[in-house]
Parts: sequence; structure tokens; C-alpha cells
Amino acid sequence: MKKNKTIARRLALSVLTLFAAGCSKANAPISQPALENTVSETAEEKGIYIPGTYRGESQGYGGTVTVTITVDPDMITDVSVTGSQETESIGGAALDKLAAQIQENQSSLIDGVSGATITSSGVQSAAAAAIAQAKGEEAEKTLLKPGTYEATREGFQLCHVTVSATVDEDSIIDVKVVECTDHPKTVSAVPCQQIPEDIVKYQTYNVDTVTGATITSNAIRLAVRDCLEQAGNTDGFSEPVEHGAKVQGEDVYTDVLVVGGGGAGMAAAIEASMGNSLDENSGLRVTLIEKAGFLGGSTSCSGGVRMVHRDETGAYDEAWIEKAVEEEKEILQPYMQMEFNEDLIRGKMSVMQKTNQLLDYIGVKSEDAWGHLQFVPDDYREAKWSGTYLTNAVNSYLQKTDIDLRLNTRGMELLTSDDGQVIGVAVEDKDSSYHIYAKKVILACGGFAHNEELIKTYAPEFAGAPVFAAGTNTGDGFIMATDIGAAVVGNTMFGHIGCDEIEGQRPDYSLSFYYGSGKAMYVNMNGERFCDETKSKYVIYHDILKQEEPVCWGIVDGDNAEIQSLIDSKSQYVHHGATLKELAETLGIPADALQVTVDMYNQSIEQGEDTAFGVSVEQMDRIDTAPYYAFILRPVTLSSLVSVKVDGGCRVLNTDGEVIENLFAAGDMVLGGNLVNYYFDARGVGTAVYSGDLAAQTAKKEIFN
Repeated sequence: MKKNKTIARRLALSVLTLFAAGCSKANAPISQPALENTVSETAEEKGIYIPGTYRGESQGYGGTVTVTITVDPDMITDVSVTGSQETESIGGAALDKLAAQIQENQSSLIDGVSGATITSSGVQSAAAAAIAQAKGEEAEKTLLKPGTYEATREGFQLCHVTVSATVDEDSIIDVKVVECTDHPKTVSAVPCQQIPEDIVKYQTYNVDTVTGATITSNAIRLAVRDCLEQAGNTDGFSEPVEHGAKVQGEDVYTDVLVVGGGGAGMAAAIEASMGNSLDENSGLRVTLIEKAGFLGGSTSCSGGVRMVHRDETGAYDEAWIEKAVEEEKEILQPYMQMEFNEDLIRGKMSVMQKTNQLLDYIGVKSEDAWGHLQFVPDDYREAKWSGTYLTNAVNSYLQKTDIDLRLNTRGMELLTSDDGQVIGVAVEDKDSSYHIYAKKVILACGGFAHNEELIKTYAPEFAGAPVFAAGTNTGDGFIMATDIGAAVVGNTMFGHIGCDEIEGQRPDYSLSFYYGSGKAMYVNMNGERFCDETKSKYVIYHDILKQEEPVCWGIVDGDNAEIQSLIDSKSQYVHHGATLKELAETLGIPADALQVTVDMYNQSIEQGEDTAFGVSVEQMDRIDTAPYYAFILRPVTLSSLVSVKVDGGCRVLNTDGEVIENLFAAGDMVLGGNLVNYYFDARGVGTAVYSGDLAAQTAKKEIFN
């Protein structure tokens, strides 16, 4: 730990050297006592500081961070740090710790908080600006050195964004994204266009991020800041963009309103706009709103695989539906801890043929029962997220329809009549607030992986786990529905074993070791095995969370068949040692305990039976050849498996089991509790597209009947 702290301090000093001089906005003192006959006296003549309260601002992870300090002549007596746009569970959680470090160190030279590097850097810069004011120092105004400058910043999942900025002496003339390896493309394309345009327009790198693409947005903004540093000055280019108060917009009237533009929402909107055939229009007015600046949601950050039950006879009749329902129940039974919503499974099976015909028509074909994508253009063969092709293809098709698409528009509250029927949604966009009145409302807003308060309320054992999910998944639809009495089912979260919020569940060695082929032994921070390593990784996610410290390691030796992937890995979470003792010390786990665990593991292989967890010895690999390797296993949360209860047509039910008139739900809002309590492969995308289609079909029938 001492070594890590030293490294962190060196990094903090390096960051300060690069950024403290010019990347903060120095504001006038908030309050400063009058000092009679001392107007010309300096801080040095009276002490270190001029007593008063001072504020500095700088760019954090999600937006502006502000450091406010109060000083007497000799010391900093109080520090507060605020940043309303920082991620609640990461940067937001670090703010109080950073404030304490500033006060303890009496300086902006702080260690920072691990995992919140960008937030820490912004706080350091803001603190330096506030302290400079308290000392009576004025920032030296410097003109830019005209030219074109280039800088690179780390982006999403350890990818990168390279930016060029052209400046004259006092302005930013042009900003271009030279290269962006961030993915998926449906997410990264919007900030790559919008952020450079806004920086030039507003003459500040501190422009608004694109909702749902915060990491890519910040990489572009910080790279521009680096370019300005190279040009000699960031002062005057860090002012946050000011927005006026939202105005009251004009109300909208539609037939079907879909809230949320991920896989479920797009499927629902297209189905609502279609007639009885693929080339026929339903004649309904359909509105789709999405609070991000792009469509795709969690489906973009998925493998794009959906479960497909096929009828080789082509009948897809009632007999086939019942057979498919039983097959699906048999598959999902091990992943459910409560009564199945059998009616919902039956409803999904009833629309499966038409949904897949629609996706095939759009060009998103599947080749087997797992729904793997085929005919994917090379431009979309992304190693990690083929789901981006599905959402891009559906998005392109949607643009050809007459659906009223409204991006950057967030649903705030369901509107109801005096008798409790849903009649629309109160919404907000960037500039205005207004109502959208609708005959039918379909909530397809995703889960609440990024809402720590909801997790603490409905699935408390999962609080605090790293989250790798669409940043828009804050439970908007869930909150709106429960606010008017929707019943809640499920009590768990959906996750995978992985690294952290950036690398997620797919680091560069995952295909070798996360799916059984690597035959690794898993140990907790006590150096002990705690689970059957061959179980579903979605189940092991739960097992890790039950450990005293929710972190564990996969252990293999140098003779492992998949060892090359660890040797080649660039992940910071891969370690090796010449001995088990050396490896244990690197990991911070008891060396003696690890040795005992390895000995027992090898003994089980020799005896031909794993008496501890029942793993087949054919799935175990001896650990006895140096060097020894370890890779991290953290429980990374992907979505919630707490949902609103629905009937077989995706109609939302209240706590009395009655239908809430005109309200439907789809996607992650119906997966947990209705279908599974532990996630199972291909059920995320499958549930999204099938339940979205089902909800729209039900809504259309009610309108026309």
C-alpha cells in the first residue's frame, strides 16, 4: 500500500504540474472581510493568506467541480468540494475525501482518489486556483501561440481519442477529432461531431457532455484542454456554458408515446408505426423520446445476441407457442427464484416470428437459435460490441419512417386522468419543459444500474459494485411507474465478473479465462476458494459480492494452455510472480493461505474428485509451474433485475394486480422478477426486441378495438 500511495502522490504532482497553471477558472472571493488601512498590504506582510472565503472551478469528469476554501492568515480552516454532474458512485463519492485531503495537506498537492482520476485532477486544479486567490496572486494573462496542436486522451474501455485544435492569439478557430477508437460507434459518433462544434461556438472546452457518452465527451474536452496548454494558455477557455432557465414549450399530442430509445424502444416505435405487413403503415401518430443524444441504449453495449426459438414446420401456431414456452421455462428455471411470469413468456413467443421477420427485413439476420448476427459489414465487426450493428441498422430504418423522434428529451412524470388512467408524460429537453399527451405510453427506459439509491432500496446487497452500463440507466421509467402505484417484482441486479467501470466485463484476456477454457482457480482476498469456477459468470457475480471484500483473483501457472493471453495482456489487473508467495504479496492476500488452497486444489486433481465444490477435474488445471499469474475478478453490475410487474401483453400492473390503463413496459423494465432473478445469456437483447414489439402490438389492438 505504501508503494501505491507513493505512486499516486507522484501522479498527483505530475497532474498538478501539467494542469494547475491554466485549466481553472479563478473567481473573485465569495466573501472577504474589510481590512482597515491595509489595502496595499500583501498576504506575506500579514501571513500566508488574506482571510476570507475563495472559490476555484475546473473541469471534472461529468462537468464543473468547485473547490471553496476558507482561510485565516496562517491556514486553510475549511474546505468544501462540489460537483453536481460527477458520477454518484465514483467521482461524486470522492468529493468529500478530496476536500479532506486538501485540508489535511494544507495544499492542492493531494493524492487523489483511486478510480476517480479525472475528478481528482479537476479538484486539484480548482483548489490551486482558490489557494492562489487567497494568497493575493493574480493569474497571469497569456496570449495563445497561433498554430494547430494535437493531443490524445484515453477514452472508453482503454481506447483513445486524438484531437487537433487550431488557435490564433485569443480564440479557438477549429477543433477536429483526428481519430476515435472508442466504441460502440452509435455512442461515439455523436460526441465526435457535437463536442468540437460546441467548443468553437462557445470558446470553451468546458461544454456540455453528450448524455450517455460522458467518457468519450470528456476525452475530447480534455484533449482540447491539452492543446490549449501547448498553445500556452487555458485561461479564459474553461468557463462552463451557461444555460437560461427552461421555458414552457408547446404541448404535443400523439397516439403512441415510447419513452426510451434502446433496443426495446426502437422495436416498439417501429411496430406501432407498422400495419399488418412490413411495408404497411398503421396510420398512428408515433413519438419516440430518448434522453441521450443518440439511440441504442444498453443494446449498443451488448453482444447483440438474442434468443430465437424456431418452428421448422413454419406453423408458429398455438401448439408451437406452448412447446416454446416450456422450452424457455426449462432453460431459465435455474435462474429464477420466484414464480415465472408465464403469460409474459407466452406473449413474447407469440410475437417472436414477426419480430425476427422485421429484423431480417432491416438486415439484422440471425443464423442459429442463439440469434447470432450475420451479414454484418466490416465497419461494424467490433470485437466487443456487435450489438452496435443491430442498433445502428434499426436506427437507420427508423429514420425512414414518419416516427416523431426527439433526442435529448427526458421523461419526468406520468400524466394521469382523475380516474387514474395514463394520458401522457411530462418531458424536458435542453431548453424547455412540456407535456406529450398520448393514448398509449410505452416505458422502455432501461434499468437503474446508475441509481445507487434505488439499488440500496430494492437490491441492497449489490450497492457499491462497479457499474458498466449505459449512463442513461438511472431508473427514470421505473420511478415514473412506481410513483403511480406500479407493482415491483425482483430483488437482484444483473452483472458479470470483470474489471472496473472502464474495462467492464471484457478486458483483453476475458475470452480465454472467463468462459471456462482457461481452467483457472478463483480465490477471494483471504486466499480461499469460494465457488464452483465453472458456473455461469452471472452467478459467480453474486458469489463474489457475498465475500468479505468483493474482489477476487483467477490463479493459473505458467504452464496453463491459455497463458499467452495473460502474457500479452495490457490490463493493469494482470500480475505474475516467480513464486506463489511473491504473487500473493503483489495481490495483498495471505501467502500461507494461498499456498494451502493451491495444494488442496492440486490434491483434488490427483484424487480425481473436487470435494469442496464438485467441479469436474477435467475442468481443473494443476497450479505448480512458475511463473504464477493472477487476473482480477470484480462483480461488475450491468443492469437491474428489479422490474415493474406486467401481464402477458406488457401492460403494467398496480399493487392490487390490476392493469394501469394505457401504460406498458418493455426491455429491462420487465426482465427482472418477471422472467429471471439471475441473468441468462441472450435474454437481454431478446427480451428487449420481443417485449418492445409485444407492448406495441398490444397498444395498437387497444386503440383499434
